[in-house]
Amino acid sequence: MFRIEDFITATEQDTMEATVRRACDAAVRDPLAQFVFIDRYTRWNGYAGALVAKLSGNIGESQDLFLDANEPDHAQAVRGMDVAGHVLDATVDEHLDKGHRVPHRTLAQAMRKAAADYAGLSLPERNALSEPPAWLQDVVARTFVCYGSVAHDAEALIRSIGTHIASESMADREYAIIDRVFRGERHYEGFYQYLRDRDFRVELGGKLVHAYAWITIHATFESQGVEADHLAEAMKALELAARFRPESSERILELAREGYRDFADIQRDFFVYAERECAAAADGRRQAA
Repeated sequence: MFRIEDFITATEQDTMEATVRRACDAAVRDPLAQFVFIDRYTRWNGYAGALVAKLSGNIGESQDLFLDANEPDHAQAVRGMDVAGHVLDATVDEHLDKGHRVPHRTLAQAMRKAAADYAGLSLPERNALSEPPAWLQDVVARTFVCYGSVAHDAEALIRSIGTHIASESMADREYAIIDRVFRGERHYEGFYQYLRDRDFRVELGGKLVHAYAWITIHATFESQGVEADHLAEAMKALELAARFRPESSERILELAREGYRDFADIQRDFFVYAERECAAAADGRRQAA
């Protein structure tokens, strides 16, 4: 019923990808800039699992909102969990990756630690650089609002499903572009070569953790990863929400588009500010040298 093309045009897609690309290009100019990029991106994405779980729980809690009109027994007509299950699919991977048997957050932390080592940063320098700037705090706060949803509020839940669709569809392209810039175009140099020389492992919490898997499990420039599956599930959630709500499909799509656009604005701001901060970090280190 619904398609991703209902949410974003080809021109908008190209513009979004170009914004991500510029930030990645700024990041690989210098190891310090690359650490800053990875620190900011892992921090923002670190809330994904919890926010998706919250959205799924709010949908499931709202038993009075998603009902099968073809079921005359009202207690039997409740379908909120049917909708919620397709949202929950994404957060299961976030909390425990099937292959690596650790949360995605742990894989992200491994990459951040490797980037800090690659940049030669001391512990005080890492802690100082990781203090979230005001722009990042704003992006995170807006993400909480956009993704947060409200149980028993049908319109808020549909908007947040739209946000979820935006997050999954954009992340698929983000990780692919990051992988192209970090690995595909610099396969035997820079940060990726640094990881290759160390078998991609860093010590984290008493175990060796793959320091590049956080990127490749989500998507690569060569193939799709879990984000494509999560997007398909998010679209199924919206289709079921439309099926079990009294509003027209047009109204459901309108609400979902609102959530999608809200998140698209947040995503754009993240990469615009990340590009600026990475460029400043690279320029500052060159001047210091």
